[in-house]
Amino acid sequence: STTPQDLAAPARVAGVAHEGVGVSRRAAGGPGEAGGRRPLPALVCVDCGSTEQDLSGRCLACQGMVDAVYPTEVAAALQPGDTDTLATYWDLLPVPDRRSCRIALEPTPTVLLTELDGVPVYGKVEAVLPTGSTKDRLIAVALPLMLERGVERFVFSSTGNTAAAYAWGLQFYPELSARVYLSEDVPDSQLGPPNPAMEVVRVKGDYVEAGNRSRAGVRPGEAPEGGFFNLGRREGAKLACLEAFDDIERQGGRVDTVVQAVASGLGIVAAARAAEQSQAVRRWGRAPRLFCAQQTSCSPMVKAYRAVMSGTNAREIVEMPTGLAEAILLGDPFASFDYVARAVRDSSGGFVDVTSSEIAAALQRHAREVPLGDAAAVALASVYRLWEQGDLRESEGVLVALTGGPGR
Repeated sequence: STTPQDLAAPARVAGVAHEGVGVSRRAAGGPGEAGGRRPLPALVCVDCGSTEQDLSGRCLACQGMVDAVYPTEVAAALQPGDTDTLATYWDLLPVPDRRSCRIALEPTPTVLLTELDGVPVYGKVEAVLPTGSTKDRLIAVALPLMLERGVERFVFSSTGNTAAAYAWGLQFYPELSARVYLSEDVPDSQLGPPNPAMEVVRVKGDYVEAGNRSRAGVRPGEAPEGGFFNLGRREGAKLACLEAFDDIERQGGRVDTVVQAVASGLGIVAAARAAEQSQAVRRWGRAPRLFCAQQTSCSPMVKAYRAVMSGTNAREIVEMPTGLAEAILLGDPFASFDYVARAVRDSSGGFVDVTSSEIAAALQRHAREVPLGDAAAVALASVYRLWEQGDLRESEGVLVALTGGPGR
């Protein structure tokens, strides 16, 4: 791992954490040039065990979440000098043909942000990815998986970051095109350069309404992208934690707590997958605890989890949510909540919400050290809140997901 001081100049950030004597043999040339096919990992519904799913990734039998099942002997690990994450962890990705993976993503830095009474707090700096957010990882796996499944045009909704990532990624996949539904409040500047392969539809209302419009607007010959249920998205998201676990362990450290800001909770479910796979390979005593962070002004998951822990099942939808971190403003996350709550509960983790003043304080404290957006600041602020509550006092190390830079 590196320290925040090593990230003083954003132009240097992309390679600083993984300088080495050369490129590993796995990463040389990128994943596509190695060629070759392999059997697709078994895809199984986590709810009913069915192996039948639609193109969006939902189980056909019960509409549940489908996961990939990989061999337990896989030992993929990040090494100094690796230049392509998809090449490094290809054995843990649900893409049968390496040539389908056309986007090469360099590993992002894992930095030591601070220590709290000797407990190290590491940050995974995703702002250095091409569009400035962790969403680039998601689409780098989702696009080849859609290509393998025969999708030609897909439809989705976004708060902005996923749309920017797909607009960038589609340049590598001219066979594919998309239509995205966005709230009219999302600024054009957040979407990056326009791509004619991606049609943008503006919606009056919030992200939930955009999602409703996207599901209702799927036409013949188009496929719903699936959002949280898109297997490629979740498997791409887990790469951030796999990298960070390898980085920190190679430096002699250990992470037993992961904190991430959530909207649908896809990132925390992906973190659970990464922890499960890392535990199997590295024989950890136990997997890390997982903590979901939200802003107090829009914290439906936090409230719902507290209700679950108190013995009720109350679920409160936030109509037209507001807050500093616009990327995680999702007032109705209940299509995915049960999966997120299960991952958190199984890890002995929890949910936490922070105020606007706490988010601003985290930005002020760390924005000069690492490129930091509001959603990442929610996660950082939550680390300090968890520390004050005593939840981290016995921790060996905390990993906080810094999912994007300013404006992300």
